[in-house]
Amino acid sequence: MVQVLKEELRQAIVQHAQDEFAQHGFADASIKRIAANAGISVGNLYRYFPGKEALFDSIVSPVLRELEMLIGNHDNHPDETGDIFELVVHALAGIVEKYRRPLLILIDGSKGTRFETAAANFHRVMADNVAEHLAIYNGKQGRTVFERQAAWPVSVAFMQGYFEIIRRHQDPEDCKRMVGQYVSFWYQGLRAFL
Repeated sequence: MVQVLKEELRQAIVQHAQDEFAQHGFADASIKRIAANAGISVGNLYRYFPGKEALFDSIVSPVLRELEMLIGNHDNHPDETGDIFELVVHALAGIVEKYRRPLLILIDGSKGTRFETAAANFHRVMADNVAEHLAIYNGKQGRTVFERQAAWPVSVAFMQGYFEIIRRHQDPEDCKRMVGQYVSFWYQGLRAFL
C-alpha cells in the first residue's frame, strides 16, 4: 500500500527544522533532532526531504528570491512611482512579516551551504542599486560628486542595519515600526539622490 505524504507532517518538519537551524546553524544542525522533535523517525523525514540540504533549501530559498528581487529592482524609479519611501517600507516590512525566521537563518546560519554568501550577495546587489542612484545624482550635478566605490559601504551599512532590526525585534508590529523609522532615517539623508 502506498503511503500518502501529509502536508501537516511536512509543515511540522519544516517548523522543527527552522527551530534547529535558527539555534544551531546549518553546519551543527541535526536531522536526528529535527525528526525527534517532529515525532517521526529519520527514515520518515527522508520521505519528505532527501537530506539536510534539501530541507534547508526549502526554508531559505523563498526569502532569498524575494529579497533579491526587491533589492535588484531597478525598474521603478522615484519619478515614476511617486512616494518611493512608502513602497520601500512596505516591501521591507512585508519580507520581515512573511519570512523573518527564514531570513535570519539565511543570513546567520547558512555556513556550509550554497547560501553562505547570501548576505554578501545582498550587499552586492544593493551596491549596484545605490551606484545607479549615485550616477544619476552625479549626472544632475554635471560632475562626479560620489564615486561608484562609495556605493559598497552605503549598501553594507543599510543591509546590516536592516538585518539587525530583524534580529532584535521579534514582534511583527514592533519590527515593522522600526523598519519604517530606519528607512525614514536613510531616506531623509538620501533624498537628494532620489
